Order: sequence, then C-alpha cells, then structure tokens
Amino acid sequence: MTRTSLAVLLTISVIAFSGSIALADTTSDYESIFGAEAKKVTATRTKTDDTAFAAKLIKSAGQMSDSPAMQILLYKKACQFGSASPAGCDTALEALALLEKAVPDKKDQWRQQKFDIVKLRYDKSYGAARKAAGEPYMEMLEALADVRVSEGKGAEAKTLYNRAIMIARYIKSDRASEILTKSKRANAVVAQQVKLKSLQARLKKDAGDTKVRKELILLYVVGLDNPSEAAKLLNDDLDEVTRTYVPLAAKKLDDLDKAICMELGDWYYKTLSKNASAAGKPVVLQRAQGYYQQFLESHKKKDAQSFRVKTALESIEKELEKLGSPAGLPSLSGGKTLILTLGKGVQMKLVRIPAGKFLMGSNTHYPPERPQHEVTISQAFYMGVTEVTQEQYASITGKNPSKSKNPQNPVEMVSWDDATVFCAALSKKTRRAVRLPTEAQWEYACRAGTKTYFSFGNDAKSLDAYGWSKANSEGKPHPVAQKKPNAFGLYDMYGNVDEWCRDWYDEKFYANAKKIDPENTTKARSRILRGGAWGSSPNHCRSAFRYSHFRAGNDHGFRVVVVAASGRK
Repeated sequence: MTRTSLAVLLTISVIAFSGSIALADTTSDYESIFGAEAKKVTATRTKTDDTAFAAKLIKSAGQMSDSPAMQILLYKKACQFGSASPAGCDTALEALALLEKAVPDKKDQWRQQKFDIVKLRYDKSYGAARKAAGEPYMEMLEALADVRVSEGKGAEAKTLYNRAIMIARYIKSDRASEILTKSKRANAVVAQQVKLKSLQARLKKDAGDTKVRKELILLYVVGLDNPSEAAKLLNDDLDEVTRTYVPLAAKKLDDLDKAICMELGDWYYKTLSKNASAAGKPVVLQRAQGYYQQFLESHKKKDAQSFRVKTALESIEKELEKLGSPAGLPSLSGGKTLILTLGKGVQMKLVRIPAGKFLMGSNTHYPPERPQHEVTISQAFYMGVTEVTQEQYASITGKNPSKSKNPQNPVEMVSWDDATVFCAALSKKTRRAVRLPTEAQWEYACRAGTKTYFSFGNDAKSLDAYGWSKANSEGKPHPVAQKKPNAFGLYDMYGNVDEWCRDWYDEKFYANAKKIDPENTTKARSRILRGGAWGSSPNHCRSAFRYSHFRAGNDHGFRVVVVAASGRK
C-alpha cells in the first residue's frame, strides 16, 4: 500500500471515528438530561404524559439552536413519544415537520412517517374522532396513489385508491365516486406497463424494427405521458412530425413560445387524440388543454387564432367531462400553477403555495389577533391568484348577486354558504377538491414569508400599490389583479372584498389552537373573514386582521384553494 493510500484511509477512519464520537456525545447528553424522565414516561400505562413529554422535547429543541445534532435527536424522540396515542399525533406531526426542515435530504423518510402517523391516528380513534381523522388519511392515500400512477405503479396505486374509497364511504365524503374513477384508471396503468415491457423486449431483440420503435414512442407520449423517454428513441427512420414534436413536448411548458404551444396543442388534439385508446385519450386531451391555455396566457389579442383555440378548449372540456377526467394539468408547468376550466371559455388560475411555517396573528392591542403563535402548514396547496370574479362565479352557478356588475370584478354579496356551494359545484366539475382556505392557509399565503403588518412592510401608505381600500377605492370594488401581487403571486390579498375562510369564528381560538394545520371546526355564530374590503381602513387590511360575520355582506367575496398532491414538485 502506498503512503498516499494509507493517508487517505487514516483520514477516512478519523472522520468516521469523529462522527461516532459526536453521535455518542449527543446520545449521552440526551440520556443525562431526559433519560430518567423518558424511562418514567415509558413505564406508565397512560399516554397523556407521552404527549406532554413529546411537546417538552420540541420546546427544549427550540432552545438548542447551536446544537443541531441534539435538535434532530429530540425531534425524533418527540415523534416517537407523540405517536404513542391518537392524542399525541399532532405533536408527532409537528416534530416531523421540523425534521423535514432540519434534514431535507431525508424528506421521503419523514413523509412516510407522516403517513404512518396519520394512519395510526385513524386506526386507533373511535366515533367522531375517527371520522375527523378519516379525511386527512383519505387525502394522503389518494395523493400517494396519484404519485404511484405518475410513476407507472398501477397495482400499488389501486391498493391505495381502494383503501381511500373505503374511508371516503365511512366518513360519507362526496369524493368517493371521484376516487373510484381514479382506481379504475389504475387498471389501465397496469395494462400499459405490461405492454411497455413487451415492446421494450422486442426492440432490444431487434433494434432496427421501426414499427415497434414508433409504437413504443406513441406509448410513451400517449399512454404514459412521458415524451422525455420517447425522445430518447428517435432516429432518422421516423417521420418528420414525430421527430419535430416529441422533443418539444419533452420541454417545460414555460420554456415554449406561444406559436409552439399552439402547434403542440393542435398535434395532441387533432392528431394524437383521434386514435388514442380509452386509457390514453384523457392524457392527450389534457396535454392539448395545457398547451392551448398557455397560448392564451401570452396571446391577448381577440383574433381568429384566439377564437379557434378557445373553441377547441370548450370541445376538450366536454370530452374530458364525458371521460370523467379532472380539468387542469399542473404537471405541464412543473406544478407551479394550476388552471381550472370552468366552461364557456372561462378559466381560473391558481398558484402553488409551498408547505412551511409562519408566525400567525400579532401582539397588537386587538384581542382576536393574540397571542401570536407559530403555525406549520404541513401540505402544499394551490390558491386562486385572484378573488373569484363575477364571470367565474356565474359560469358555475348561473348567477351574479353582485351590486357593482363587472365580469372581472370580484363577486360580492355572497354568504359563506354561497361560497361553499360554489366550491362544491367546482369540485364536481373539475374532479378536484376545491375548498375555501382555512384561516391559517389564508394568512400564510397572504404573508408570503413576511412577519410585518403587510407583505410589503409596515408602512400603510404603501398599501395603495397593493390593494383597494378606503384610502383609494372611491367607495367601490375594482377589477381583480390591477395592483401588485405579493411574493407568492397572489393579487388583492388586501382590500377589494373581504374573503371568507373555512373556520368558525372564536375570538380566543388562538390560545388553544393546534400548531399544525389549525382549523376551528367548533360550531359558532359566525365565520371568519380576512383581508379587508374596498371600504376598509388600511389597519383593517393587515395580514393578521380577522373578523367575522354570519350572512352575506355587500363587500363579502372569496377565493379558493385546491390541495396539492404530495410528491409533486
């Protein structure tokens, strides 16, 4: 062995030895500080002390910011003790959210543990508590199944969908039929995988078989929605159309100019969809829909081209409805935006809000905003870029209750019940879970990573650039998206119309609210409104300001959210 090799081995050994010493020291510190209490808690039959101990570990970790290894160990232990009973699951989930932030390269591990904890809470709960635990478990099963479908793992997806269907029926969710439709599609994925393996084997046996090569390319493009793999199989023996459009389809939607988007939309809609199988047709129609929508995003002229594309979109929408397919295709744009087709050429754009943590409320003199407390939003979601407009509302409900009529104004004069009826109808139409935001989701999205009074700072004089309030509205609502958006790309979070949230109102809710995904589901007299309206003072438009009402008001509107499936980037 050379001296250099020996030196390298010695260095590796020292590093490994140092790492083991650090790990041993951390474990030793944990035992010296918490060991005795941990043994005592473990020895008791009651699980309430496990939950309290888990919360104590998380709080202690917060005081050890200069000891990251100890923090990670405490989070792991908190997860262990918290998941000892259904009552401690929220604490365990909080610990996992902190672990995902501290050790992001193991996010798949933390997500699997999160799934296990949500499952445990459902399995070990009873009665009303079990039904309450059912919805998040159902949504996680469905989201995980969606990911398995995108990975081509149809058999795994079907098992997950079937479990989600069973829970949906138990909790009497209106989404049972939608998940059943997805389960049936998982069968098609299994069949496609069998066909894929067969074609791959045949091409491997005879690389010059152009017919098999083209069939495999079409399977990737049409059946599996994977043009990137299809592009790897291209050669000069194939036709020019295939050689031209497959590489373009493999690119991100945002990287394509509008002319290419229209061409790709035509290729998918006019050519590929006509001969697609029952399993592949929804894929190509959604692709065409995505390209056409992107074209209209940048082509603002009211000319023959835009008319033709809008007409095609209406036809695609009708075909997708017959096939029972969800509207919108976020995967084309990398998951950053979601465009829902509402009908009659009307669309709704939503932007992806990532999971994260923030300080909710404030320490002002106004009691309903106190105490300021840390909240974790555990799952990404899509939120409407604007408040629901009168045009969007009318396209779904056939009504427009607003006093100040303008298609691009936010709809007003809507009650909380009106807003939830709209969400239910849009959910049925798009096959997506459309909801009002929780109060926590709303404030998290409004703040967009800030801790100041407004997302743009503390100076109320700057509100004029971001929203319509009493100071600049001239006593009336205005068309949406006329002011600057916040860092998430959301318009009119301040002013224009008050926005309904899902929660019941309780002035003292913050004092005892859970730290992860809080929502006040305890029935009360009124519901939460956020953001202020055109007649509100700037102080009543702040990120933390909250108030309530129990019926429709002339300045009451809303915006919607859609859950983002776990695993999508």
